[in-house]
Amino acid sequence: MTQTPATETPPRKKVRPPPRPVMVERVERMTPGMVRIVFSGADLGSFEQSRPGGHMKLFFPPTDAAWPPAADAPRPPSRTYTPRRYDAARGLLEVEFVLHGEGLAAIWAEHARVGDCILVSGPGGGYAVPEGVARLVIVADDAALPAVGTILEALPAGCQTTILCEVEGPAEERDLSPVAASHPTWLHRGPTGARPGDLLEAAARSMAREAADAHWWVACEAGTMRRIRDFLAGEAGIERARLHTRGYWKFGEHNHPDHDYGED
Repeated sequence: MTQTPATETPPRKKVRPPPRPVMVERVERMTPGMVRIVFSGADLGSFEQSRPGGHMKLFFPPTDAAWPPAADAPRPPSRTYTPRRYDAARGLLEVEFVLHGEGLAAIWAEHARVGDCILVSGPGGGYAVPEGVARLVIVADDAALPAVGTILEALPAGCQTTILCEVEGPAEERDLSPVAASHPTWLHRGPTGARPGDLLEAAARSMAREAADAHWWVACEAGTMRRIRDFLAGEAGIERARLHTRGYWKFGEHNHPDHDYGED
């Protein structure tokens, strides 16, 4: 009797859901270099609460594109952002944009008006806050401040936080969360002419040894993040399991990859 070989079923290709169309409901200038934009949209009902520091894709169709675009239309250029707050009951999604000059999203946000439309996909990723964490050191630049707020709001009661934030100058200081108290150390690169990341790296290095038993969340320019991570895991002797690092952007690149955790 001859047996017929079993036919293997090819794995199904993962189908990504189409991005959700959203419309600008409100624009708020937070500081000279950061704007908060609140979006609404009928399809936001399927948007999920992300983990702290999660990310999503924002797509920016040409102004003359059909709206809403067809489901099979090519996806327009996108950038990655943190969902700062999602109000499921009201169907509102809040995003904070750093206005760093040139750049697809920064230019769009600079000129955004009520009624403007884009597309949203996600969310995903994020930081799994360690259960019972007693101390967390947060090291962040401008681009990571929205994520910092989401993390502060997810920490257990009694967790001690040390927060280092590098921004352009005093005018960029702001409350990191409307509900979670914080007392960040603000580092101003503008008055000193420091290269972005230099002050943040120096501050992280200076306190590493006395915070060797803490968990660390580091998010900033990719090169700076790697130098800080290498120092913490190497010379400072901090367990890698206590390090969560992410490169939010990189010098010389316009759209840095989403999943740069500095582990390569």
